[in-house]
Amino acid sequence: MKLFAAYLGIPLLLAGLTIGRVAHAADTYTDGWVSHVDGQRLDVCYRAAPLPAVGARLQVMRASFVVPNKGQPRQQFAVAGRATVTSVMDAHCVRAELSQGKAQRTDHVQRAP
Repeated sequence: MKLFAAYLGIPLLLAGLTIGRVAHAADTYTDGWVSHVDGQRLDVCYRAAPLPAVGARLQVMRASFVVPNKGQPRQQFAVAGRATVTSVMDAHCVRAELSQGKAQRTDHVQRAP
């Protein structure tokens, strides 16, 4: 019985850790994207959502594709870094300072919970 619990518990633990790292799907209305990276400085642009205020915390989300066994590919997002808004550049973009992790151009950006 203990052996069965160990065999069942390990995959459940790994699944829980994996799900904890994977964030919700991107929302093109409220999410932004990294348009430019210069070291720790990011330019984040938004399509239609109101811009975050100076000092707001953001999380940079990296997309990956998972192909389940004989299934359709799924897009998943995982946190790749965290940033803080430092200034408003124009009507659609803000400048942010990366405080943790790394960012790449075209990464999704969400407001941190």
